This record gives sequence, structure tokens and C-alpha cells, in this order.
Amino acid sequence: MAETTTSPLGKCLVAAPILRLADTRRGAGLPQRARAFAGLASAVAVALGGAAAHAQQPARDPVAAEALFKAARALVDKGDDAAGCPKFEASLALNPSASTQINIARCREREGKLATAWHDYHRALVLNRETAGEQRQKSLEEIANKGIAALDPRVPKLVIVVKGAAAGAEVQRDGTALPVAALGEPLPVDPGPHEIRASAPGHEAETRSITLAEGETATVELTLRPAAAASAAKPPAKADEARGGGTPTWAWLSGAAGIALAGASVGFLIDDLSAISALRESCREVPGGTYCDPGYDFAADNARKNRDFGLFAGLGAAGLVAMGAAVYGITRSGGEEARAPAAVALPWIAPSGAGASISGSF
Repeated sequence: MAETTTSPLGKCLVAAPILRLADTRRGAGLPQRARAFAGLASAVAVALGGAAAHAQQPARDPVAAEALFKAARALVDKGDDAAGCPKFEASLALNPSASTQINIARCREREGKLATAWHDYHRALVLNRETAGEQRQKSLEEIANKGIAALDPRVPKLVIVVKGAAAGAEVQRDGTALPVAALGEPLPVDPGPHEIRASAPGHEAETRSITLAEGETATVELTLRPAAAASAAKPPAKADEARGGGTPTWAWLSGAAGIALAGASVGFLIDDLSAISALRESCREVPGGTYCDPGYDFAADNARKNRDFGLFAGLGAAGLVAMGAAVYGITRSGGEEARAPAAVALPWIAPSGAGASISGSF
């Protein structure tokens, strides 16, 4: 025969069969033992299941929640939202209520998070179904509906459209994934900057940024292009840009020519100064003209002086022009793409002077 006793397991009382030795006679107690073990297993399973369900329920502490609500109310009344609003959130976590949710919505509204406040007012209407007292329930419902009505025209709306959507496509708004059904719909968002990103396997991801003001409705379109097509769409790098690290070849040639011209100009200046020095040493001013030492060919040095000065001035100016063109080409290549044609400085020297010509287009 079997007797039962009760023993506590967590918060449940479990009926556990007690087997007597007399029940274990050969063939006499086998069905009873099977039924006893089955009953024990079922009781343990029910008890463990009840304990697990109890553990998953959020902890509620209405007393602490009320204390936090009052502390938050006092701080907010003094204008200290930074300290008061988090206490409203803590109170809501311990004991969800419509009144606490409404105060949180007002906090978000003062922070400028209009869409978040709009959502909090709607959540307050859901929580209000559990508010005790018909009059208080009606009063809170009116407050929440007024808050929603005031925010409706102020809350920005963002419409996201994705072209070329492929299997496995994912769209994120500010790092949060959006369901496909949300695309094309005006979704409430807080005023301020937002980032939208669309991606799909085998496609180039695209990211767009937008800043919305109060009451604004905007549409952001993103296009998912196959990775191969996106690569083919990019223009090939120009040969001169590849060799010059993005700088056109003509800019380097012009710079080199400018340096060469400047060097030649300095050489002629030195020779000019040498001719002037020889003239001053061998010739001097005397009453009635200039007297030079016998045997000194002053005409040759004088011609050399005049020629060198002309070459110095001409080559120097040409060098400056060439180097200026090079600087322009190198600077422009760092921004927009340089146009293909080249500009090259070509030096020239003649018996009466020298210079450089600039050919090409800009």
C-alpha cells in the first residue's frame, strides 16, 4: 500500500508517494511502483516549471516605486530634469503605471525627443487600462491624449525608400534594423541628425545622413547596386594620376622646367656680376669720360654684362611662371579631378634675350 506526505519545494507543496517494503514483493507491487515514480516525476516537473515562471516575472516593489516617484516629482518641480527624470524611469521599472509613464513622456518632450515622447504617451494609454478608479483613469487618459495631440504636428516623419532591394537586404536607421514592411512609410523620428544604411549580400552598401527639423517630413532614397556593377561604374584611373599619385604629369614637368630655368637664371646673374666687377676694376670715371687700362677689352665685358642681365631677367620670370603652373596643377589634383590636357613651359634663348612659352590648356 502507498501513503503520501507533503514537503515544500520552493513555494509549492508536492505530494510524494512513500513506498513500503511490503509493496516490493515479486510481481505484487510493480504497477504501484510505476505509478508512484510517474507521480513523483510529474510533481517535480510542475514544481520546477512554476519556480521558473516565477523567476521570469519582473520584480515589483510598489512601495519603493512610490518613493522614487515622489522624489522625482520634487526634483522636476525644481527644474532639475537631469536628476529627476531617471528616477521616474526607475519608478516605472519597479511598478509600471500610466502616471509615471506620462511624466517620462514630458521629460522626453522637454529634451526635444518628440517622437520618443509621442511613443511614451501612447504607452501610457495602454498602462492606463490597469489604473484603479474610473475617474482617475479618465483623467490620465485625457492628459495622455492631449500630449499626443500637441505632439502630432511637431513630430518629424522620415520615409525610407530602397531601390534594387535584394534577398537578405537589411536597412538600419541610427543603428537599429527596420523591418521591410516599414519601408516607404512615414515613421516618426526625433528632430536632429539621422543616419540610414542599406546593405545586402553581394551588393554595395549605401549610407545616407539627414537632419530633420520639427514638423518636417523627408524622404531618403538608397540604391543597392551589385558589387560587380558598382566596381564597373567607377571610371578607371588616368595613367598620369596613377604615376603621379593623383597629380597630373604635366604639373611635374612644368615644375621641373621651372626649377631648371631658375637655375640657369642664377648662373647668368653670377656671370653678370663678374662682368660688372671686371669693368669696375679696369675702368674708372675721369673728367671728360671713362678711362680703361691699356689692353683691356671693355666692350666685350660690357656686352656680356648687358646680355647676362637680359638672360637672368627672362629666364627667372619664365621659371616663376612654370613653377606657378606646377603648384596650381598639384593643388587642384587634391580636390576635383584635373582635366586631361597639359600645360608645359618651354624655355627659349636668343642672342638678345631669353624667356619661356607656356602651351596647353587649364
